[in-house]
Amino acid sequence: MDKKDSVLKLWRECFDDTDQYVDMFFSEVYRDEDALVLEEEGRIVSSMMLQRYTMNFHGVTSSVSYVCGAATAKSLRGHGYMRRLMGHALRESYRRGDILCTLIPAGEWLYHYYGHMGFSPVFYMDKERYTSAHKFRSTGVYSRYYDLSGVEAYGFFNRIMESRPCAVQHTRRQYDEILMDNSADAGAVIALADSHGSPVAMAFAVPDADEVVVKDVLAVDGDSRAAVLAEVLREFAGCPMTVYGYYDAVRDNDNCVVRGMARVVNVEKCLSVIAGRYTDMKLSIRVNDAEIDENNGVYTLADGKCMRNDEYGGELDYDIDVEVFTSIIFGNDVTRRLLDFPAERPFISLMLD
Repeated sequence: MDKKDSVLKLWRECFDDTDQYVDMFFSEVYRDEDALVLEEEGRIVSSMMLQRYTMNFHGVTSSVSYVCGAATAKSLRGHGYMRRLMGHALRESYRRGDILCTLIPAGEWLYHYYGHMGFSPVFYMDKERYTSAHKFRSTGVYSRYYDLSGVEAYGFFNRIMESRPCAVQHTRRQYDEILMDNSADAGAVIALADSHGSPVAMAFAVPDADEVVVKDVLAVDGDSRAAVLAEVLREFAGCPMTVYGYYDAVRDNDNCVVRGMARVVNVEKCLSVIAGRYTDMKLSIRVNDAEIDENNGVYTLADGKCMRNDEYGGELDYDIDVEVFTSIIFGNDVTRRLLDFPAERPFISLMLD
C-alpha cells in the first residue's frame, strides 16, 4: 500500500467525512509532499497534512503552514504518536522557511492539547446569528453573478482577501479547491454583481443541521454585504443563518469567538519582518522553544534589523516561551496598547475544515 492509500485508510477510520468530500480531497487537494506520517513496524500509525499557504504579515508576504487531517489509528491512541508527529511537523515547517504553523482544532479540548506544543488561540472571528425572518437592508442594484470559476471572480476574491491585514491567503488553485469543498458539502457560493456586471460580494454558504452557515463573506462595502446575505437567506429559505465574519478589532464585541491557533516556527524571521516595518523599535527578547532548538536564544531589534545575540548580557524586555511569544506577536489592540508592541490580530477562513 503506497503512502496516499495508507493516509486515506487512516483518514476514513478517524473522520466522519462524506464519501464525496473524501473523494474530492484525495483527488484534488492531497499532495504526497504535504503528507507527514509516523510508522511503527512498517505500518503508518499517525498522519497529517502540512499544507502550504501565505499570509500578509506586517506588509510582507510570508509563508505559513496549515495542519489538517491529524489522525492516529484508534487502537494506538494514548502512546504519544501524534505528539511526536507534531514535533516533526513543526521542524518541517521551520525547514520550509515558514514563519508560522496554523491549525483549526476539531474540538474544544484540543486547544489545551495543542497549547502544550506552543500553539496559541490567536485567530478570531465575528460570529453573527440571524433568524430566517431577518431583513437585510440594502439600497444598491445587484444581480446574481454565476461565473465563479472565472478569472474575474478569483480576482475579486483575491483582492478582498489581500485587503485584510494579517490574513491567510489563497492561491488560484486553493480558491478552486474551496469551490469544490463547498460543493461537496452541498453548499452554495452566492455572488452578486453591480450594474456593470462586476462582482462586488461573495458568500460561501453550507447547510449544517437546521441552519445555514456562511463560512466567509467578502464584499466591497456594507451595502453589498447586506445584499448577498439576504440572497443567502432566500437560497436557503426557512433556515436561520450563522455568519463567520471577518474579525475587525475596531468593532470588537461579544460576538468575537476563537477560530483557530497558530505557533511561530521561525522566531528570527518573524522578528525581522517586524523590525523592518517598525524601524524605531528597540527590543531585547529571549525566546525558549522546546520543539525547535534553532529558535532558542536572545534577539535584539534596533535600526530596522533583528540580530541573534546569544552572548547578550543586558536587560531583557521579555524572557518568554514560544507560546507567549506567539500570543504577543498576534495579540489584539489591548495587547498593542498595554505592551506598546505592534501586535496584529490574524484571520483565517475557508480552510476546508
